[in-house]
This record gives sequence, structure tokens and C-alpha cells, in this order.
Amino acid sequence: MNHAFLPFSRLHARLGSAIVLALLLCASGPALAALFYEAGKNLAYELKTARHEGRQLAVFFELPDCPGCQEMKKQVFSEPRAENNFKRRYRSVHIDLASSEVVVDPQGRRSTPQELAQRWNIVGTPAFAFFAADGNLNYRHVGSLPDPADFISLGRFVAEAAYENLPFAEYRLRYGRALFAAASPLATQAPDFELRDQHGKIRHLADFRGKTVVLAVGYMFCPDVCPTTLFELKTVLGSLGSDAGQVQVLFATLDPERDSAKALGAYVSAFHKSFIGLRGNATQTAELIRRFSLIADKQAPSSAGYYTVDHTAGVFLFDRQGQLRGFSPYGQPLDLLTADLKKLAREGRSTAVQLSQR
Repeated sequence: MNHAFLPFSRLHARLGSAIVLALLLCASGPALAALFYEAGKNLAYELKTARHEGRQLAVFFELPDCPGCQEMKKQVFSEPRAENNFKRRYRSVHIDLASSEVVVDPQGRRSTPQELAQRWNIVGTPAFAFFAADGNLNYRHVGSLPDPADFISLGRFVAEAAYENLPFAEYRLRYGRALFAAASPLATQAPDFELRDQHGKIRHLADFRGKTVVLAVGYMFCPDVCPTTLFELKTVLGSLGSDAGQVQVLFATLDPERDSAKALGAYVSAFHKSFIGLRGNATQTAELIRRFSLIADKQAPSSAGYYTVDHTAGVFLFDRQGQLRGFSPYGQPLDLLTADLKKLAREGRSTAVQLSQR
């Protein structure tokens, strides 16, 4: 989730800090190594250990000068939800394709990293290879997955053997964002809010049951991220056709000091007449931030008194039952967000898939 005022790596780490703490408090047993931290010099041993742990073996192939490899190591493998979700299913090691060290493959044969890559048709980096208990290759994926949601869905795709029925691209489109939400503690915390809309009416998430809810957070003086997000949501609604009536867009201000109810109403209505602005007092805003693990850092004002607010960028997606189903990060292609909303909008009340309970 990118933001104009905060470098991605810094925002990402800070947004995940509350989640990291929650995972540490809930963890039990010995700590596991970070994802793909260990070098896979003996894959036969790693496979045996994975079986003993009740997990599968996943191998990450990288090159020192591979930008996609570095991006995933910095932004995906350490993302708390992705890391925790993947560790439950896989023992993970990495292989440097530039190395000349001998590697033992899952069947106990000695090979070079380059020979392994050729044998398993690893034609680029980053790449992932997943192995069955007998050492045979179950599935390979070549290409960067810079979005943690896509990485979670890849692990789930292989664990469920979904590759036997559909390609990963289709699986990711159907379930990626929902699986990301399901891996977050927010999914079980059932985040909610108590804020007033632009007309002064107290609103809760339950008020919008029966509709797909898109919740964006920000502030009216935001120079680019917030107006871009709202404009994109207007565009997405326009592409939903008859399904647009099943979607409710909410915009909650994180800066009630400057964003009055009247001004907020005019602001959101300028993008789309159906958009609803939400505003709370200082206590209610703080509770919103806590419940959704948001970033909302007010920066030092200029000499003229103007200030900015570093904040979480992206939108939360809720189904008709008010259940968190995904988080669409700022900058995600609009066709993916459109597909997510179309899927959620068409789910009936009695048939909504409760993915976060899977």
C-alpha cells in the first residue's frame, strides 16, 4: 500500500507493526525462521524436516541482480500476514542460481543450482518450486509477486492442489484479496466504526448490510492519494453496470479537526452522488484507527499552519454480511478491483462465501 508522503518500506513496516505484535502474542511453540532465509543446500534433508513438521517444501530461486527478487524479499516475505500464512504450510529455503555450490536435490542427487533450474524448467527469477512428500515437483511459478495478497494466494493455490482444475491467474483473480484479508487478524476482530455521516446521522458498518461496502480513509486536504482513490472508485462504479447499485462507497476522514461534516459531504459528492462521508470526534477517530490498525500521522505544520497526514492508502472491502473480504492497495489495477467488487456484489445473502473462516 503505497503513499505519496511515506516511502513504501517505511509505511509497510509501520502499518504491520500492530499486526506483528498480535502475531507474536498469539504464537506458540518454537519460533520459525524467516521466509526463505535458510539456503537450500540439501533439499532431501529439508523435505524430510518439512514432513516431520507437517508442512510441505517450498524453494525460492533468486539471482543477486534480480530486482523482482529483492522487491519480494523486502516487501512480501516480511509482510506479517503473508509470512504467517505461508509458514503454516511450508518450510521455505532459497537457492542462489549464481552460486557454484553443490546442492542435494529432494531425491538425494547432487547437482549444481543451474542443473536444478534446467531440470525443473526454472527459466527466470524470482521463481518458486513446491514439492510433494515424495520429492516430486508439484508446481512451479516463475515471476514476481510484489503484492502480498498474490503471494498468499499462490501458497494456498498449491496447498489446495487447485492447479489441477484452473490456472493460477484465474485463482488469484477469484480469491487473492479475500485470502489476504482472511490472513489478517482484522478478519477475526470484525472491525467496525461509529461515525456520523455528512447529515449528522450516526453510522455503523451494520447499517449497510445487504450491500458490498468499500471503505476508504484519508482527509480532504490530501493532495493526491485521496482524490485519486475516490476518482478511481467512481470509475469502477461506472464499469459495474447494474451491479453498481449493490456497492456503497464510504470515505472516513482521519482529520476531523479540519474536515467539517458539511465540507466533507460536498467533497465526496463531487466525486459521486452516492458516496457517503464519515466523520467522528477525536475519540471516535482514534477508535477507528485502532480497530483498523491504520496509519494516521499528523505532520508538523508549516509556517502558514498547513499540515499533511501520512495515512493508510487503499480501500477495505466488505461483503453483504459486513465481513471483511479484502484490502485493495493504492495503485492496484482497476480491472482487479472491478472484478473483486463484481464478485462481491453478486453474492447473495445466503450464499456469501465466508473465506475468512476457511
